[in-house]
Amino acid sequence: MKKLTVTIIAIFAALTFFSCKDESGTYVEQLYTNAQKENAIRACMDACADTAVKHLCVPDGFYSYANETYRIDYAPLQSSLFDTLTNHGYGNLIDSLILRTNRLAESCGSQVGTALHTAVDSIPITDHDALVKGEYDAITRYFELYEYRYLKGAFKSPVSVRMPIFRVNEVWNEMIQRYMQYTPVPLNFDIQDYIVEEMLESILSEMAEEEFLVRTDSTHRTDAMKLLGVD
Repeated sequence: MKKLTVTIIAIFAALTFFSCKDESGTYVEQLYTNAQKENAIRACMDACADTAVKHLCVPDGFYSYANETYRIDYAPLQSSLFDTLTNHGYGNLIDSLILRTNRLAESCGSQVGTALHTAVDSIPITDHDALVKGEYDAITRYFELYEYRYLKGAFKSPVSVRMPIFRVNEVWNEMIQRYMQYTPVPLNFDIQDYIVEEMLESILSEMAEEEFLVRTDSTHRTDAMKLLGVD
């Protein structure tokens, strides 16, 4: 009887040891329900969205935050419109357009934040484990996949309303007028669509950065997000 008891204890200890050494991630599946995982995923999305808005939709957010990483600079126009205007002494118009555009984007925090949280509330969560145990930006990329079209549409309204307020249209029209004086080549460029897409890409990029911190730094996690931690 004594021998049997010792054997059982040994087996239990071995099982406990190997279960603790399990690095496959399957313990997440065993310890948490899908409801808890979904709660963590949505909490992460909300937190990342809040951080992105807090970093970018503030004065100098798009224009100079993170060493100008998110500045809307009209890169597709550098070799056409911008070079032509610069060569003829209208570089000041370029600087004005870039500054006004970024100030426009920075002023959209309320509408951008509302759109992001609406998307978080409505997004379907299907593969919980893939998102919980995925790459550092798995949740953000999933969010982008399902909500990009909705968010792009939601961003259009505040951008459209603010373009005349920040005189983006006025400066843009003057630039096109000057440009056409020096070249017969037409310029096919949807400025509003460009601004919306640049804003959305920057927001998503900043969300991915925050998701990385959520997964690797416990100070960026609430209790609801604790199962996402890998640190």
